[in-house]
Amino acid sequence: MTKKSRAANSGVEALLGFEFQRNCALYLLLNNYAEISRREFFLCIEHHDDFLFCYRSDCLRNIEAIESYQAKKLSGGMWTIDARFAEVIAKMLDVGNALRNDPVPKCTDYAHSLTFISNTDIKLSYSPKKAEKLTGKTDVVHLLNEQNSKSRYDDIPEEIKNKIKEKVHEHCTKEASTFSEAEFSSLHIQWVDFPRNKNSQKDILVGLMHRKFPNIPDHSAAVELLLSLFRDVEAIYNQGKIINLLDKTKRVEGAEIKKALNIIETEQKTFELWRNNSLELTRKFRIPLGVQRNHENHIRNTFELLKDMSNNEHQIIKTFIKENDYTLDFYSYEEMLGAYMTNIKNASNINLADIDIFFAALCAFVEYYGESKK
Repeated sequence: MTKKSRAANSGVEALLGFEFQRNCALYLLLNNYAEISRREFFLCIEHHDDFLFCYRSDCLRNIEAIESYQAKKLSGGMWTIDARFAEVIAKMLDVGNALRNDPVPKCTDYAHSLTFISNTDIKLSYSPKKAEKLTGKTDVVHLLNEQNSKSRYDDIPEEIKNKIKEKVHEHCTKEASTFSEAEFSSLHIQWVDFPRNKNSQKDILVGLMHRKFPNIPDHSAAVELLLSLFRDVEAIYNQGKIINLLDKTKRVEGAEIKKALNIIETEQKTFELWRNNSLELTRKFRIPLGVQRNHENHIRNTFELLKDMSNNEHQIIKTFIKENDYTLDFYSYEEMLGAYMTNIKNASNINLADIDIFFAALCAFVEYYGESKK
């Protein structure tokens, strides 16, 4: 039987406090997008842990690996091996145990990692007792910051590992909770170079989007779109307070992320094609001044209509252009789009105004043939 979690919806109920975790998830996604996007993946938000990167096998049926993150910020000072740190680690180890027991199908070589991540320096230290000092033992310090950003628990000095384990065990005994000791082998601790202020975090994300996706002119809009995908999933309650990776409502699919980025890039290419050819297009197709001034809204609305499979006439236009590449037959966009409009109307009974057919043809053309330069 699937275990119910008392904390299953605690993050949803504290939604306003999740901004750092959400931004951190997008930061990691963008920073490692080239590697992540080569695999079949999905993200879970507020599901087992703050966020999970889940990787599927090629057959898409089984989970082959999960990267689980507990993202924490700290006001003032730095993280040390204290009661608060021990509580966080204890919960993460419990998450590792829950992931192993989750009923989602897994590959035979399934593995997961549990990462405590923070934008605050982390100082893990051990001070020997007086008697130990007499035997020659000295202080041991392990720092995580910009010079050493990530460590596996297994690679941390033995004295510090033992101190962490003792502190976590002490916490579990006090709270009468499970001490999932075996999960220490999956534990990682990471410092991330991410600002404390939410506006500064957004600036970093926009800059990262610009570096990773230089062909998207409106990088701020792209960041906001991806964050909105995260918010939509984050706000969904775990039904019956049961956490289960089979619950697709708590996922942001990798395909959905790729599609969102492709749509933004295609919209921007369409804006550029319009700007480069607006004089000829507006005269040829008699585009009213009001539509010219609001061409970006018309283009965005048209892409929404083209995505909707129930819009039969837009689907007819989209299919016709997909199946008919006129780029080698004409010397200008106005001639080519004019031919598309004429042939589409001759081939099908389209009950749309010419201006709507024009924008549908324009957007579908850029989607399939993509070049926006003259």
